[in-house]
Amino acid sequence: MRDVYSPKFAIVFACLGHAIMHVLVTLFLTIVLALERVWGIGYDELIELWTLGALMLGVGAPLAGWASDRFGEVRLMILFFLGAGTATILAGLADGPAMLMVALSFLGLFAAIYHPVGLAWVVRNAIGRGRTLAVVGIMGSIGLALASLIAGGLSDFSGWRSAFMIPGAVSVAAGLALGWLYLTGQVVDRDSDLVPSAPETQADLVRAFVILLLTMVLSSLFYTAFATVLPKWLSTDIRPAGELDTASVGLLVTCAYLIGGSGQLVGGWLADRYPLKWVYAASFLVKIPAALLAVSAVGWPVVAIAVVISFTLDLSGPAENILLARYSPQRRRGLIYGLKYVAGFAAAPLGVAMVAWSYRWYDGPPTLYFWLAGMGALMLFGALLLPNDRPKPVPAPAAAE
Repeated sequence: MRDVYSPKFAIVFACLGHAIMHVLVTLFLTIVLALERVWGIGYDELIELWTLGALMLGVGAPLAGWASDRFGEVRLMILFFLGAGTATILAGLADGPAMLMVALSFLGLFAAIYHPVGLAWVVRNAIGRGRTLAVVGIMGSIGLALASLIAGGLSDFSGWRSAFMIPGAVSVAAGLALGWLYLTGQVVDRDSDLVPSAPETQADLVRAFVILLLTMVLSSLFYTAFATVLPKWLSTDIRPAGELDTASVGLLVTCAYLIGGSGQLVGGWLADRYPLKWVYAASFLVKIPAALLAVSAVGWPVVAIAVVISFTLDLSGPAENILLARYSPQRRRGLIYGLKYVAGFAAAPLGVAMVAWSYRWYDGPPTLYFWLAGMGALMLFGALLLPNDRPKPVPAPAAAE
């Protein structure tokens, strides 16, 4: 019976871990406002303390994926909960910038475990992969949305140290709970996927990996450029005669992301029911008209278009993660997921630069969104070159004791 419940526990802790990870790595971005007053140090100096942690969050992903391939996803997830939680608690105990920077750096390193290991864990244990990956993705969005509220509320209610230490303690508690389930055999590392994939030829594996690498890099560029320009675009193009105030822009950005996040649920539903190649291609197809509409949009329709673009960004996620799992060897899946996040991490600065170039040399959003529409067309072309889906094997019945 233990193996029957192990996949359920895996999904629960994957969801919890995604929310916790996004809360922990985002806390400092709000807590820093309290530290300005308490330590009397400028924002520019304090925010730099997260630089190394943010770097580790990206470059640590392949190492974490490789370790999970070698030692198992469950052990690495336990390490994630315990390590990230402990680092966050240490940040709350910091007596100065140097100690805080060290703690934040370790937080970035341990938090880097989640995405490559958590996704591989979910794919290995899920039956309805699309739906499950969508729910896990939504939990990350919820964590991101709650992080500032948690950090600001705890900082005002009981001080900035508790804003680090309480969420950190929750993460440690989750790690101890998962560790107990693992030691008692209620959570196990599976040697193979609960739902096996059809075997792929070596040529298909190579072709699909190259195409997915291209689409993932372009997706990261698209996302980073959109996320970077969105506040400025909303503030100036909704009311061309005068900019919106910062609070209103922040509320509109939050709403765009929260409503657009439903794209993960739609994408997951489609991925479970239709050929992944065509679901993936369709997610890029809808980006093209959405970006072209943004080229000439002014006034309040800008908000609706921003929601649509945000929706298309999340639409491709479940299909992409399932495709990546399908076209990577099971024994190297964690490493492959890690490389995915490094590719996105490396491409992100170019996305920011695209926004700067569009304002410096051209007319800002109209030119930028025209570029993004072109990138959508390239991603669509790449997706259409993926191998056709093979028939899915029938899942083996779960073993019972």
